[in-house]
Amino acid sequence: MTRALFVLIALLLTACSQNKSTSNLSKNSLEITENSIISLYDAFGENKEGLIKDFGFSCLIKYNGKTILFDGGTNADIFKNNVKTLKIDLKTVDFVVASHAHFDHINGFDYLLKVNPKVKIYFPFDLFWGANIPFDISGKDSTVVSTLEKRMQYFNGNFKDYHFNQTGRFWNANIEFIKENTEIEPGVKLITTTSEYMGYFNKYPSIDSYENCETHSAKFNGLKEISLSLQSEEGEVVIVGCSHSTVEKIISETKNYTHTNIGLVYGGYHLLPYDKDALVDLTKRLKNDLEVKKVAPAHCTGHLAFKMLLDEYKENYMFAGLGEVTKF
Repeated sequence: MTRALFVLIALLLTACSQNKSTSNLSKNSLEITENSIISLYDAFGENKEGLIKDFGFSCLIKYNGKTILFDGGTNADIFKNNVKTLKIDLKTVDFVVASHAHFDHINGFDYLLKVNPKVKIYFPFDLFWGANIPFDISGKDSTVVSTLEKRMQYFNGNFKDYHFNQTGRFWNANIEFIKENTEIEPGVKLITTTSEYMGYFNKYPSIDSYENCETHSAKFNGLKEISLSLQSEEGEVVIVGCSHSTVEKIISETKNYTHTNIGLVYGGYHLLPYDKDALVDLTKRLKNDLEVKKVAPAHCTGHLAFKMLLDEYKENYMFAGLGEVTKF
């Protein structure tokens, strides 16, 4: 009798332990179903146990049987923590989209590539990321080359059609640089845009930094960006990283390429630096002129734009804080 009672107590304790474990698992897990996006990295959201807020951006998308990672956040340790807390297995990621070259969108890839080293990553066609582009190293006066000794000439004078052959930011990673709008899977499009205001100059405007030079011949190369567009029943679902090209330009480019209306714009609108006067017109243009049906602003959109978009879109404003699942 005593032995039977002991066995019964042991079984009950085991069952309680299993129930507790299941409870903790469900507490930290979210069901990510088809046609949904979960925020993995951001500075706002509900206080969910185990998740760490930080300024940066990353999200995971389930679409047409594919698992897509978009951006990787600022800090690889925080990215790792949030992924593990949400019990997401990065080995199941089919491919990755990197929106642009800023640290708050790519640093988490250092952890991703430890877990899934061969995963395909789509990058903008950007020299400073690793794109092998032609580069003229002859200088402004190419005739002077022949007057120099061979040892003073680049590649002993054999530099015609020179291209950079660099390893890029992520050595040995499976990276494809995207130059133009591309459909990479049925219903999955990469939209390329270039910022007119953020990027790189090919030289200093003046060799003398003290010279007051209002006009110059320096060539500006705008920052390259990729956005992700997914076909859905309600229109294209557009995921943006930081919208340095402006969110309006990305939306317009998507509409021109897909010939479809926009059902949802999710991600960073880069409106943090702007005041109310600038934003009041933008929110109306998004809704009335560009006919964006729903918005899910995040990351660099900013508090003021959160408020103004919420007032404009009301029930069609989707909260996209850290750890939230957005269905489309």
